Amino acid sequence: MNKPWPFTFNFFLFSGLAFVAPFIVLYYQDLGFTGTQIGLLTGITPLITFVSATLWTSFADRTHRHRLLMSIAMLGVVVVLIVFPLLKVFAPVLIIAILFNIFWAPVTPFADSATMFMIADEKEVYSRIRLGGTIGFGLVAPNAGALVQGQGLKVAFWGSAVLLFVGFPVSQKLVYGQLQEKSQAGGQISALMKNPRWLLFLVIAFVSGAALAAYNNYFFPT
Repeated sequence: MNKPWPFTFNFFLFSGLAFVAPFIVLYYQDLGFTGTQIGLLTGITPLITFVSATLWTSFADRTHRHRLLMSIAMLGVVVVLIVFPLLKVFAPVLIIAILFNIFWAPVTPFADSATMFMIADEKEVYSRIRLGGTIGFGLVAPNAGALVQGQGLKVAFWGSAVLLFVGFPVSQKLVYGQLQEKSQAGGQISALMKNPRWLLFLVIAFVSGAALAAYNNYFFPT
């Protein structure tokens, strides 16, 4: 399997994230939204992500249309990012924020699923592939900050859209495996849920995710 493609996709995915993630709450502030409104806009993200990602991935597993759905999600994110800074009123911004999270939710799960299939038995190289995202974020974030400082917050959305659009052809190179039989998968899930160490891991992951969400959403405006 060709491993440079997942690495390159992670590079562009997190480069695009670096362009918009640090500035989106600042953009809400710049629009004059209240703390309650900003809290609603940022607080709905994990809820929408949980529901939307589950629906996208379940549908992809049933239909075996992972690449098609990944394409729709990627292009949906690009279109939303282009439109996002054109809106000024809370209600339309709330709608476009919901759409952004709906389209963004399955992108990383789809990419990770393809990556794990493409690396086959070489699971140890997964961290090196995700390093592409770290490099992309690290290289782009300082330049995005300088560009936003000079050109304004709208550039954050459009810069992210450009990088994700460039990453779109790379997403077409990802290869997806076939879903296991439902009975086999169900048995594995049942076994995991009976494993105390797995349940402890889920609790730790939940608490860590809650802390990370609070940090990401409220650190930048301070």
